[in-house]
Amino acid sequence: MEASSIPKGSIVYIRYKDHVLFRNITQPLEDAAERETVGWLTQETGELLCIQNDRTVEEPHYPSGSASGLLILKSCILKIQTLPLQTVPNESLSSADDKATTAEYAPQTTKRKTQPK
Repeated sequence: MEASSIPKGSIVYIRYKDHVLFRNITQPLEDAAERETVGWLTQETGELLCIQNDRTVEEPHYPSGSASGLLILKSCILKIQTLPLQTVPNESLSSADDKATTAEYAPQTTKRKTQPK
């Protein structure tokens, strides 16, 4: 899939070659590290993609526009694909395959998930 065919704001998975800074190594690596990231495709130029992987949810209590992410050279991208996630009205993300309406983040104190040994 070409990055230019992916609409801005899409959630993407990218596998890419990363430039590596080395210091005090007698023999540097022979190849760049292979890395991967997931995020929102926010900008694109002829050479670069801007991927936000952390951003502020637009709410009156928080300033908008603060985000973290990566600039990736297109020539270093090994694989890019959109992910089957969708934006829901409250600006949070959920999987199209997710059937649960609530998520449990920690064991409840009134019941145990595992039995003591």
